[in-house]
Formats: sequence, C-alpha cells, structure tokens
Amino acid sequence: MQDTWNPEQYDRFLAERSRPFYDLVALIQPKANLRILDLGCGTGALTKYLHETLAAHETIGLDASANMLEKAHPFTGDGLRFTSGQIEGTLPDGAFDLIVSNAALQWVPKHRDLLTNFKQKLRPGGQLAIQIPAMDNDPVHTLAAETARDFSQPLHGYVHQFEVLLPEQYAHLLYQLGFVEQTVRLQLYGHVLPSREAVLDWYRGSLLTDYQRRLDAATFEQFVARYWETLCPYLNDDRPFFFPYKRILMWGRLD
Repeated sequence: MQDTWNPEQYDRFLAERSRPFYDLVALIQPKANLRILDLGCGTGALTKYLHETLAAHETIGLDASANMLEKAHPFTGDGLRFTSGQIEGTLPDGAFDLIVSNAALQWVPKHRDLLTNFKQKLRPGGQLAIQIPAMDNDPVHTLAAETARDFSQPLHGYVHQFEVLLPEQYAHLLYQLGFVEQTVRLQLYGHVLPSREAVLDWYRGSLLTDYQRRLDAATFEQFVARYWETLCPYLNDDRPFFFPYKRILMWGRLD
C-alpha cells in the first residue's frame, strides 16, 4: 500500500506534538556513552533533540515511512543515523542502553509482546521510555471507526483497532519485566487550536492516514467528509478551540 504519511501535514502541529516528547525525555536518567534506539522516529527532528540532549554515543532512528525518513536523513551524522523498519519486526543488531518510542506504539498490537521484546534488547541497567496517545474512547477515534464501518466495502471490512492498555496495566507489565524503577502517568495536554476545523487537520496527519492508504483519492475524501459530518457536533464552535488530548508517558529502568 502507498505511504500516506505526509511530513508537512504532520508537522503543522509540531509544537503541540513535541511537548509530550520533551516531558518524556525529562524522565530519562542521563548516562555517558548511551546507545539509543528511537522507534517510530518520524521526521527525525525529535530524535536529533534526544541524541544531543543526552549526548549519546550512538542513536538509531527507525521508521516504516519512506516519506518521514526522507526528512530525517539530513540529520544523519555525529553518531545519529536512521533506518527503515517495523517496530514489531526485527530490530537493529546489538543491545541498547535506552529504547524510546514517541506516539508510535498505538499503531502496533500486542503491547505485552512488544515490551517483552524491547526488554530483551536492553543492556543491564537499560531504560525504556514510551509515550502513547490514549484517545481510544474519545469521539475523534470512535467516530473514525464508525465511519470505517460505513465504508466497509471499499475498505474490505478493515477498521483500525487500537490496543492501548490502561496506565496501571503498563505499570504492572514493567514490574513483571523487571524494571526496578518506573514512572507511569496519564497526562492531559490542552492544545489551543485556531478552530475546531483544525482537529480534522490534526487527524489528517495521523489517524486518517491509515484509511487513506486503503482508499482511492475520491473515496478517501468522501470518507473524510462523512467523518467530519459525524464528529463536528461533538466539538464546540469556538475560536480559538481548546483541544484536550490524553497521553500515557512511561519510563522504566532495569537493574
């Protein structure tokens, strides 16, 4: 299927999307000569911030989107590089001191298996830092799924199902995997957008891309129109528009 990730569309809300990443990096314990893996690195700008802030020896950014990696590759150098790959696939060779994933794991199922795999790639004393959107039960997500059911024929029955766990479930999982220190919290970020229409632009750069790559251009625009028609009544017509967005931030350190 086509790569429908659009770096320009995604970065229209760069400041809002970056805030949780900065909070996540603040949870990490700095150490010398870190070897870091960033899963779902996107355009690479935040991976570069991570690499420089922690003065890492080596940082590898991994992403499945060629469009995103094209934007990331100019940041290559001084121990920072990027590679194509799937988060749920075979990870780069060798062990890491830190594995990071920012707003990417919501696209991947079986988080218990994923975190177990990540732990096996960490050196003793290694750290894991993950940020995941937690909007599954919000109309912005549930109505996208309802719209997909309305378009069942062109989508061949496909509906994106998120498998994000509860914060307490992630806390238990980190404990079971041997992370002797941990921080897990649900945080609400209040984003001030120009209008409610900006919410649609927000999701054109993220959630809706999964349907875009499965539909022809005309049908996708019909999908977006139907989605907006059902979502709009749930959003106040305020200018500016206050958009509360929930995210799970978690960090853990092995013994």
